[in-house]
Amino acid sequence: MRKRQLLILPLLLSATLAMQAQRVTISCHNRAAESAFKELMTQSGKNFIYPAGLLKGVRVTVTARNEELRTVLNRMFSGTGITYTIRGNNVVLKRDKKKASTQPKKKTAKAPEAPKSVTVSGFVREKKSGEALTGATVHDPASGLYTQTNATGFYSLQTRPGSLTLIASYPGFDADTVSAGTRRNVNFSLREGGTALNEVVVTADKNRSLTMESPSIGALNLSRADILATPALLGESDVIKTLQLQPGVSAGVEGLAGMYVHGGNADENLYTLDNVPLYQVNHFGGLFSAFNTEAIRTVDFYKSSFPAKFDSRLSSYMDVHTRDGNMEKFSGSFKLGLTSGALSLEGPIWKGHTSYSVAVRRSWYDVFTVPVLAIVNARKETDTKTIFRYAFTDVNAKINHRFSDTSRAYVMFYYGNDFLKGGSEDKPGHHNYYYEKEVNTLSWGNTVASAGWQYTLTPTLLGQLTASYSHYGSSMKRESKDGDVDDKGDFYNLSVERLRSSNNIDDISARLDFDWRPGGGNNVQFGASYIWHTFLPQRAHRSLEGDEYSAEVLDEGRKYRASQWDFYLSDDWQPLECLRLDGGLHFSLFNITGRTHSQLSPRLSARLTLGGGWALKAGYAHTVQYVHQLQESSLSLPTDRWIPIIGDQKPASADNFSVAAYFDTKAGWTFSAEAYLKKMHNLLEYRDEHYLLPPEATWDNTLCAGRGLSRGIDFKVARHWGALSGHVAYSLLWADRTFADRNGGKTYPARFDNRHKINVLLCWKINDKWEVAASWTGMSGNRITLAMQDWEDGGFGPWNNNMTLVEGINNYRLPFYHRLDLSATRHTRHGYWTFSLYNAYCHINTIAVRRDYADDYQWVTDQWGNQTMTLRPVFQKVKLIPVIPSVSYTWLF
Repeated sequence: MRKRQLLILPLLLSATLAMQAQRVTISCHNRAAESAFKELMTQSGKNFIYPAGLLKGVRVTVTARNEELRTVLNRMFSGTGITYTIRGNNVVLKRDKKKASTQPKKKTAKAPEAPKSVTVSGFVREKKSGEALTGATVHDPASGLYTQTNATGFYSLQTRPGSLTLIASYPGFDADTVSAGTRRNVNFSLREGGTALNEVVVTADKNRSLTMESPSIGALNLSRADILATPALLGESDVIKTLQLQPGVSAGVEGLAGMYVHGGNADENLYTLDNVPLYQVNHFGGLFSAFNTEAIRTVDFYKSSFPAKFDSRLSSYMDVHTRDGNMEKFSGSFKLGLTSGALSLEGPIWKGHTSYSVAVRRSWYDVFTVPVLAIVNARKETDTKTIFRYAFTDVNAKINHRFSDTSRAYVMFYYGNDFLKGGSEDKPGHHNYYYEKEVNTLSWGNTVASAGWQYTLTPTLLGQLTASYSHYGSSMKRESKDGDVDDKGDFYNLSVERLRSSNNIDDISARLDFDWRPGGGNNVQFGASYIWHTFLPQRAHRSLEGDEYSAEVLDEGRKYRASQWDFYLSDDWQPLECLRLDGGLHFSLFNITGRTHSQLSPRLSARLTLGGGWALKAGYAHTVQYVHQLQESSLSLPTDRWIPIIGDQKPASADNFSVAAYFDTKAGWTFSAEAYLKKMHNLLEYRDEHYLLPPEATWDNTLCAGRGLSRGIDFKVARHWGALSGHVAYSLLWADRTFADRNGGKTYPARFDNRHKINVLLCWKINDKWEVAASWTGMSGNRITLAMQDWEDGGFGPWNNNMTLVEGINNYRLPFYHRLDLSATRHTRHGYWTFSLYNAYCHINTIAVRRDYADDYQWVTDQWGNQTMTLRPVFQKVKLIPVIPSVSYTWLF
C-alpha cells in the first residue's frame, strides 16, 4: 500500500506538467511580432513581460488552430534570436545571448569561479507620495526571474550575476525600469497611470495573482480605491462593508458594519492597525466602522487559511496598513457629507526623509439633531422633552522618517470615540405635578500609540520592531429622577437613582517580525510578540437618594492581569513550477491568575497548478482565542463586555479545513469554489436564565462553555479587465451551536446562520470623469428567538405580565433579505462628487419580530364557560431602512 502511495506523486506531477499546455488559435503572415504577440496575450490571459525594443522590427509568419501555446511560440520566434520562459501566469521574453563560435578554444589560466547567483533587494514605492506598494512585481528580463513585494514594499530577488536591468510593475501604475549595473540595493518609484511604459508590457491584477498563484485560500487584498468604489450607506465608504460583499462574510443586522465569517461570532475576528490589535471597531452601534478610509493604504483579509503570524481569534484576520504620508509635496482632501465630514493632510516635514499624515473624521448627528429636537420639544401637545445627542470622532496621525534606503522608523497615533446620550424629561407644569426624568449616557472607543523601526539587515532579511500601548474603554451612566413639584417649582418626595458601569482593557505590547528571502523559492517569515494585558471586566457604582434616605453600593471590580507570548515560523516555498506550499507553526502562552495556557497552532496550505488556467488548493489551520466579547444583542454596544478566560475556563479553539478549485480564463474571468469545515471548541455564552442568579454571583458564573460547527462552500466569478470589473458570489452555509447549559443541551442554529447568500458587484469606469457602481445583496434571513406560547398572568406577584414559553433558541428565521445599492462618482477639476442610493428599490427588510396586540378585540371562553373580551396577540415585523439617497463632495488640494 505504501509503495502504491509513493507512486501517486510522480504520476500526478507528470499529469500536471502535461496539462500545462494551453491552446491558442492564430493566423498571420509577415505581421509585426508585437501585433501578433498582443493577440496571443488576449487569448491566453497570461501576464507577458519583455524589455523595451525586443520586438522592434521583428516580423513573423505563423498559422495555428487550437495548438499548444508553447508550440506556437516556438514557431513564432524561430530564428529571431528571442527565447521565452513560462513561469506560472507570467511569460517572460528575452534575447538569446548564446553565440556559436567556430574558433578553437585557447588554453588559458583558470579564472576564479564567478558566483552562481547574486541577491538584489530594495523597496517599491509610489513616485508621487513615497508610499509603499504591496504586491508589486520585480523581475529580471535577462534571467526571467521575478519576485513580489511584501506589505512594506520590500523585495529580495536572487538572480544571475552581471550587469542587471530590473523592471518593477504594479496594477494601475506605469512600470519602472532601473539599470542596476552591479548595485545590490535597488529602489523603484512607480508613477500612477495605468498604462505600461515602453520598457515593459505587463497585465496583472493583484487579487487575480493572489487567487491563482498564492497557496492561501480565501485571501483578499484591498486598496483605498477598492473601498471607495463600493456603494455604502449614507455615502460613507467602509472597509468592513466592502468585505461584506465577499462570499462567506455575513453582515449581521442591516446597515451595520458587523462581520460574521463562516458561521463565527463577531468577536472571533482580529482587527489590527499597523500591527496593533483593536477591540472596538464600530461606530453608532455598528452603522460605520472605526476605520477611516482616508487613512487606509491597503488591507489584507484572511478567512480560510491563515498566515502563521496571526492568531488570537478563530474566524478571520483583517490587517490594516495606514498611509505613511507624502515625502515629496503637501496634499490633502476635505470631504463634506450628509452624516460626517473628514479632513486629510499629508506632506513632507523634511523632503525626501520625513513625512506626516493626519486624517480626522467627525459625525454631524449632534449638529443636525439640535434644531430637530428644538422643534419637537416646542410642541405644546407633548408634556415630555426628548433628550438626544450622538457623535463619533476618529483621529489617525503618523510620522514616518527614512534614515536611509535600509532603515526607517515611524510613530502612529489613533483615537476613536463614540458618545451617545438619550432620555426624556417632563416639562414644567402650571400647578402641582409629578416629575420624571431619565437620561442614559454611553461612551466607548480605542486609543492607540505605537512606534516601529524597520531595518534591512541583509539583502535577504528585513526586520521590523513594533512597540505599542492601546486602551479600550466603554462606560454607561444612567440617572433617573422622580418626585412631586409644588406651585413654587420646588421638589418634594424626590427620588434620585444613579448607575455607572465600565469595562476597560489596557495592553502594552512589543513584537519583532522578520521577512527572510534565502532563495531556492523560499520566503521565510518568523517573529515573536509579548502583550501585558490589564482587564477590568466590570466596575459598577450605584446610588439612591431621597428626602430622608440615601444608599450607595460600589463595586470596584477585579482587575485581571495577564501575560501573552506568541511565537511563529512559516515558509512559503515553491519547489516546482506547478507546486507551492505554505507551512508554519504558531505557539502561544497565556498566563492569568497564576494559571498558564499554551497552544500550538499548525498551519499548512498548498497550491497545485494544473495548466490550462486551473489551480487546486487545500489548507488546514488551528486557531486559538483567549479573550471574548459577551453580546447581549445584535448591536455593538458598551454593554457588550470584553472578558478574558479565568478559573477553569479553557481557551476557545477552532480547526479549519478547506479545499478549493480555481479556473482563470484567457478573457479575464476567474472562477472559484472554496469549501470549508470549521470545528469550534470551548465557546463562551451566557447560560440560560443567567439573570436569575443572585446579585453576589460573579460575572464568570453567568457563562457556560460549548462547541460550534460550521460548514459550507463559497462560489465566486470575478472579472478584472478593462473599464468593467466586478464579481458574482454565492455562499451556502450551515452554522450550529451546542451548549450543555443552553437550550436544554440541544443543538441550535447560530444567530447568523444565513443558509444562502448572493452578492453581485459591478464597477464601470465610463471615462475620466464618471464612474458608476452597483451592488445587490440577497440572503436568507437571520435567526431570532420567538416565544410561540404565552399564558395570562395568574396574579401571583406584583407584576401584571403574561408568561411566555420559548421552545428553542433561534427558532425562527426572518424573511429573505435583499437590496440594491447604487453609486456614481463625478470627477471635477479639484475633487469629486459622490452620489449614492442605499436600498434603491426601497424594499424595507425585516430586522426583528416583536410580540404585540392587534387593535381589535376577541372573545375568550375560560374553562368555566365565562367569556371575556381581550386584545388579540399578534407578531409584528420590525422594518427599519427605506431608500436613502446621499451626496458628498471631496475637495482635493
